[in-house]
Amino acid sequence: MDALSIDTTVKTSLALVRAKLEKALRIATAAEVCSGSGRTRKAIEVARGLEEIVFDVNTLLNTANMISRLGKS
Repeated sequence: MDALSIDTTVKTSLALVRAKLEKALRIATAAEVCSGSGRTRKAIEVARGLEEIVFDVNTLLNTANMISRLGKS
């Protein structure tokens, strides 16, 4: 990959991370509201929606890191 492709791929990956984290924040906030209103089971159910997002964010960060390292070698 050339430097421009690497830079574009890393930027795209990080933009996707931001978007997914924004979604995660909305889910976490909803879970917190449920918990605060005494609906603990619903809070856990809502918070489970974070599992896939956390996995995706981790994968995207690992990808951006690996691609960035490729550009340095």
